[in-house]
Amino acid sequence: MAEKLFSIVHFFINPGETEAFREKAQTCMAAAKVDLTGTQAYEWFISPDGTQAFVIEIYDGIAGLNHHGKMVGKTMPALLAHASLKIKFAGDMPADLFTQYTKRFPNAAHAGLRFQGKLQSPAPGTASPGPSPKIFAVARFSIHPGQEAAFRALAADCFAHVAATEPATSGYEWFLNESGTEALVLDIYDDAPALAAHMANSGPKMSKILPLVTSKVHLFGAVPAPFLAKFKPELGTTYGGPLFQGIL
Repeated sequence: MAEKLFSIVHFFINPGETEAFREKAQTCMAAAKVDLTGTQAYEWFISPDGTQAFVIEIYDGIAGLNHHGKMVGKTMPALLAHASLKIKFAGDMPADLFTQYTKRFPNAAHAGLRFQGKLQSPAPGTASPGPSPKIFAVARFSIHPGQEAAFRALAADCFAHVAATEPATSGYEWFLNESGTEALVLDIYDDAPALAAHMANSGPKMSKILPLVTSKVHLFGAVPAPFLAKFKPELGTTYGGPLFQGIL
């Protein structure tokens, strides 16, 4: 499996500073786009009420992450004047590098290694033109005690099915913590029809997994209103907001 490193950044925007945050976020994106070598995704979403923002990042391993840091590092202090953050890494991240990040961001966490995923090709190093119709889902599973082996077997079956039958689910990345008790899944759908196809195609297999876990799901991007009506917070699913800026 090709080495990929992922991060999900959750910003809490200071009251009344949403527009200032947006302006500084655009500066971050402009700096990144000067040279996107090793950066596969850098997708920004702002919640409908303007109080939070989320960034989904995917890199070609440590080299991609380090290059991105060199490109945007000088823009981050101005951004963080308007927000605080939590960051969760996922994938193969050396312990010493993670320690460096926790010194700067004490809320940093690591979701675990990727044990299965569709993203294999190197980052193209370019940004796609125009607004993106992509939809992202970030699912967090707390696996019930004693169900770890069953969860992993069902997850492998679900992944194999999606990999074989859903070309428009372009990302389907599964991570598991060291103890096997917590999992994180990142889905990337090419558009709303791809999300609908995934729900119909993989729903029966996911229905076998859900009794084994407590789940929370965040949706991002171009999610049509009828879908949002189905995914309610009381059912464990929330909407993080439309795409503000990105490269996919």
